[in-house]
Amino acid sequence: MTGKSENTTSYSAEQLEAFRGRGEDKTDLSMSHEEAMRRRHADAEAPRPYAGWEETITVGLPEPKEQITLRLDRDMIRWFRARGKGYQTLINAVLRGYYEHEHRHKNP
Repeated sequence: MTGKSENTTSYSAEQLEAFRGRGEDKTDLSMSHEEAMRRRHADAEAPRPYAGWEETITVGLPEPKEQITLRLDRDMIRWFRARGKGYQTLINAVLRGYYEHEHRHKNP
């Protein structure tokens, strides 16, 4: 095997509880931001942002939403509702993602 898997150690729930009880958890909250970034950039498996991601940032408040009546397939409504509170916001986010994708590809 290669990569991070070689450095992975498994512990039982009881072992982890014993580590915590002795103050031996391995979370290093004292690590500086600079050190964390150095380690991240040195990690070949760490995800890298895509070129131009900065242009996707939205600054400011969004326009107010408008209430409408929308007819959707029942299976779609069930699927979104199953995601719990905020499912209408999720529907809006999916529509916005589709709109932005289409807008970018048709109006370069």
